[in-house]
Amino acid sequence: MYGVWHEWVIWLGCALLMGAAIKLMDDALDVNFDLERGRRTLAHQLGRAALPYALVPAVIAVALDPSLALSVFFGSYAVGMFTTWRDQLPSHLPGYVEIALALGLSACLVGWRLALWGVAIMAVVDWLDDVMDLTGDTKSGQTNLAARIGFAETLLLTLVALCVAVLTNAALTAVVLVAVTALTIAAELTTKHLWKASDDDRGIGV
Repeated sequence: MYGVWHEWVIWLGCALLMGAAIKLMDDALDVNFDLERGRRTLAHQLGRAALPYALVPAVIAVALDPSLALSVFFGSYAVGMFTTWRDQLPSHLPGYVEIALALGLSACLVGWRLALWGVAIMAVVDWLDDVMDLTGDTKSGQTNLAARIGFAETLLLTLVALCVAVLTNAALTAVVLVAVTALTIAAELTTKHLWKASDDDRGIGV
């Protein structure tokens, strides 16, 4: 019994740390959009130090559980480029090539099944966030999946991704969802609101 609980604690710690690293990096990239919505995130408060600080929890996460950490990282990397898959990226490669490279690396390092789970669970997290932030992102000029294909369609894709995640690894799916909930609360506590958000800014009533 102790061994089982120890494994779950390791998974949760790894998911929290890698999730925190991904969230910090994502907020650093979106800092201008967040400011336009009246949100001063931790990434803005850290400034240029945000990315180096993000490396610390990421490295610890890899040390705790390399397979879980890598699958989540590469899954997040791939999903983050889904809406811009045809765009030319700073690497001078189109988005779909980098998506393929991320998925290929993940499959080589952790196996196809865990790589598929990583993409599916990160799609669930990312697309749910797109649905919740649809109105606010549109107002700030940030394009997300829900704005491109529609609210209902994004929810349907999220449900499909959740089914894939559960079927490939139900235990890790539950752990990541718990970690995402905790990270969402932590993000809210560390974000300074420059003005009171309306219901529309929170994506309510879409």
